[in-house]
Amino acid sequence: MLELRFAIVLLCFFLSGFAALLYQTVWTREFAFVFGTSEIAVATVLASYMAGLASGAAVAGRFAARIRRPVLVYAVLEGAIALCALSVPFVIGAVMRAYVAIFGGLDAPPSSGGIASTGFLLGASGLILLVPTALMGATLPLLAQHSVRRESEIGSRIGALYAVNTAGAIAGTLCAAFLLMPLFGLRQTVWLGAAVNGLVFVIAASLSGTAARSPAPRAAAASPRLARGARAWILPLMLLSGMASFSYEVLWTRLLGHLLGGSVYAFATMLASFLTGIAIGSAIAARLATNPDRAARGFAWAQLATAGLSLAAFLAMDLLPRVAASLGLMGSASPEAKALLAAAVLLPSALSIGCTFPFAVRTLARSEREAGPASAQVYAWNTIGAILGALGTGFFLLPALGYAGSATAAIALNLALAAAATALFHDHRRRVSIPALAGAAALALLPPSDPWTLLRISPLATTPVGGDIRYFAVGRSATVLLLDEQNGWSLRTNGLPEASIDREGTRSTTARTNHWLGALPVLARPETRSMLIVGLGGGTAVEAVPSSVHTVDVIELEPEVVAANAEVASERRIDPLADPRVRIHVNDARGALLLTGARFDAVVSQPSHPWTAGASHLYTRQFFSLVRDRLEPGGIFVQWIGSTFVDEPLLRTLVATLGDVFPYVRVYRPEVGSVLFLASDRPLPVEDDAVRALAATPADFARVGVRTPEDVAMALALDEAGARRFGQGARLNTDDRNLLAAESPRILGRSLGPGGADRILLPSSPLTRALPASVDRLALVQRLLHGRRTATAEAVAAAAEAPAERETARALVDLAKGRRTLAAQRLQHALQLDPTHEQARVVLAMLRRRQLEQADPAIRTSAAPLGDPAAAVFDGWQRAHAQDWDGLRGLEPRLALASPRSAVYLEALRLRAEWRIRVADAGSAQEAVALADEALQFRMPEDLVLRARAVAVAGDAHEALAGFAEAASIFESQRTGRRDLARRALDGLALVSARPELAAERAALHERLRRLAE
Repeated sequence: MLELRFAIVLLCFFLSGFAALLYQTVWTREFAFVFGTSEIAVATVLASYMAGLASGAAVAGRFAARIRRPVLVYAVLEGAIALCALSVPFVIGAVMRAYVAIFGGLDAPPSSGGIASTGFLLGASGLILLVPTALMGATLPLLAQHSVRRESEIGSRIGALYAVNTAGAIAGTLCAAFLLMPLFGLRQTVWLGAAVNGLVFVIAASLSGTAARSPAPRAAAASPRLARGARAWILPLMLLSGMASFSYEVLWTRLLGHLLGGSVYAFATMLASFLTGIAIGSAIAARLATNPDRAARGFAWAQLATAGLSLAAFLAMDLLPRVAASLGLMGSASPEAKALLAAAVLLPSALSIGCTFPFAVRTLARSEREAGPASAQVYAWNTIGAILGALGTGFFLLPALGYAGSATAAIALNLALAAAATALFHDHRRRVSIPALAGAAALALLPPSDPWTLLRISPLATTPVGGDIRYFAVGRSATVLLLDEQNGWSLRTNGLPEASIDREGTRSTTARTNHWLGALPVLARPETRSMLIVGLGGGTAVEAVPSSVHTVDVIELEPEVVAANAEVASERRIDPLADPRVRIHVNDARGALLLTGARFDAVVSQPSHPWTAGASHLYTRQFFSLVRDRLEPGGIFVQWIGSTFVDEPLLRTLVATLGDVFPYVRVYRPEVGSVLFLASDRPLPVEDDAVRALAATPADFARVGVRTPEDVAMALALDEAGARRFGQGARLNTDDRNLLAAESPRILGRSLGPGGADRILLPSSPLTRALPASVDRLALVQRLLHGRRTATAEAVAAAAEAPAERETARALVDLAKGRRTLAAQRLQHALQLDPTHEQARVVLAMLRRRQLEQADPAIRTSAAPLGDPAAAVFDGWQRAHAQDWDGLRGLEPRLALASPRSAVYLEALRLRAEWRIRVADAGSAQEAVALADEALQFRMPEDLVLRARAVAVAGDAHEALAGFAEAASIFESQRTGRRDLARRALDGLALVSARPELAAERAALHERLRRLAE
């Protein structure tokens, strides 16, 4: 009967642990909605949670021995926990209103870390969590007092309780992450937890009404070898042990984020695996802790084992990417599989950490009457240590010492604890102290180094990223790595790619959505004067903010990201931090926006990787509503998402969620890998407003590749009506049920990707209908083709109403697909339909370039009626073919007439740059560089070669080599046409001055291009 009662008690305590982890998961997220995800906010909530557990255990320990019916009291506590849990969301709401009332209304978004606001956060989180967490902390001492009937059961039964409660926590962690929150949301998860607590109340209350606990006869036993004074030292040792254990937890979580990607699934699986080790270790120690002397020896050995196994785990971190790759677990593999692999490395050290609690309780308790108080004291001291370890490691140790230094400090602490426990508790000191001292000496002589292979890995990639490390820092919320690449730098946080930063003088054929983020709000509302940007990243969005904007506020979560940008400020193309309009606020965006009363003409949000803790809450309806409240009437909101992070349902969800907050929503796709949402409370006549914006500050927009209305129109995927239809019926993304956080990490291998977004958005594209008067259809088709949006270009061409225009547009598509004969036939048909159609004549003449270069009379006759600049381009081809550079120079006034909307604009730019390169003086070469930069907006690799040649003539050998190397990288990925391009690059390489320090680089590049040219 007594054993059955204990089994029922274990079941109840399992369910208690299950519910407790449900609450912890939900409360952590709900606090983030109010106070944000800054390191201060997260750490404060964690400290408050654990402080409540410690205080509850401490109070219960003082009274546990006096309580006659501990199971009944335990039942009452479980019922009270349920009621408190149900009330927490309402209390959080009230605290949020008070927080905003006291600290809100600021003129600008605040940075985190203010003494007053941090104090309020600490006090508020403590007030909210104190009662429920204290009730949770009190349960173990009560059940320990009830369950232990004789001295010999102290270790076994308390260890069993601790292990079973941890097992319940494991189940709660996994169920919350994988089942409850994705399916039911946060609030219903809390209700389920309360129902579990209610069930425990019923079971425990029924159990307390049966036969009372009968005192067991005390078995005759030898007097304990440890004196009470010596035993008391176990408490400070457990405090230090808790510090070390939670230092490891912070360390492992931050390191393994590079492999796992920070999803809720990966974190839950890793935490559950870590807790599994603790549960198993507790169960093992429970059977070994039969008396105080044996438990004290076990505690010392557990500390020694923790040190050795943690060192082994840290050294194994660098092997994880290789092992994961061999098992096919890199890239888009399931986060659970990667997490299990990582957890397997942590399991051994977690086993030894789990042993410490039963050993410590048995060391302290002299009799069964002290079982409850002893377990309470050990639990409270250990939890206080855990608080200090978590806060100290996250705030001070990791930023100051880095990963290797922090691991060394924690391992050294375990070794010191092993030696101290041996000295305090038993006479056979050499068995533990000698290995501990030897380990400390080895650690001092051969300290571990940072796991650079792991730190270079991305959860989205299959191999570690290369490049020299320019900047590295372990921040309070993220590890920031800045890698030197050929033409700039790659910025990464926690292994995830964040942004690319261009080196001064370099240009790329790749479109930059980040540039559009800064420019699009002004294209949509030319009157924009104030802008808020969420996320600094590489600063490229800030670079592109037009000069008509007077103030630019930037909220960045991690200060080390700001420091990384500052590291290369003098070497980059544009330094956003030097812009006097820019003000940086280091804080979480939601927390900062709650406290400011400022309103902005535009808000741009670019949080990366929507499944991570710092970004997922910035895609919900509640955040969009907060942004709406911070916008001026008619203000613009721009939201970014990567197409590799969503599938069709998630994309519809985002459109529907924005549409639920803003009455006017558009979708733009400036490049194939990204989606931009444009939203406002007023209509969005972007086509007309863009004309005004381009006329006001053309140079600002030209810098980001936007020169004409067609450059804006080509990115439009859905207008307001299309967005409403696209999002109709889709689920909303909310704080309570965050679909992106739940589903985005699961669909990485089957997301929309670059082509998928075109496939699902094209049927609703407004470009396939009548175009605004400001947009030229043929120019639009050309821009779409240059942007590699062939399917959209084909649909736009087919939608032309005039037959000659339709045939000409289709011919442009055929040319892009390499179907030159069909294109010529279409153009000839267009001229039959409309002999005066000048664009068809121009394109047909361009198609016959070789004959024009050679002055074929028949072709010259067909091209003769054309006016400038087309006629000048055709003349220029002939002069360039004849190497008549002076003659080409004489065509400059006519070539300069070419408009960015003209079919010959790109060719005119090339000819104008070419004669300047051939003149071979520095001033003309600099002009050629500027012209080549303009040509690069069309993203053709041959223009990289053109620019590199111009830079070489201008005298910058280093930059020229970088340009030729970038071109070579593109040629290597091409299947056709790369030989001719490589030959051009080889010829251009001869223009680079043979400086001795660049000789090796030049020779290697020459050999690389030579192989491509063969």
